[in-house]
Amino acid sequence: MAHVLIVAPSGELRRSLQFVLEAEGHLATTRDGFEDPLGLPDADCTVLDHHAANGHLQAATDFVQHHGPVILLSNAPAHPLAAHCFRTVTKPFLGPFLSQALSQAIRARKLEAK
Repeated sequence: MAHVLIVAPSGELRRSLQFVLEAEGHLATTRDGFEDPLGLPDADCTVLDHHAANGHLQAATDFVQHHGPVILLSNAPAHPLAAHCFRTVTKPFLGPFLSQALSQAIRARKLEAK
């Protein structure tokens, strides 16, 4: 079981992602933004909706560098944050793509920690 931080401004998206990830056996913590990085819990992986970064690209880049690995949820694979994230998963095709990216990110983090 991994602890996953979900950051998304949309309450519906947060609840949906939380439901799916918890159904897969993960512990999920949700936030609507990343403005208070000190108040964010440590997690094995972060799922970040690109809407959270709107107008805050530098803050989002800093966040990604400190809360990785990060899976970016975006409408397009060429989002400006994509280069700083572990993986980009394009919406609305989250289903197995998000699960696969999450598994890969958690494995990569464990290998990095060794």
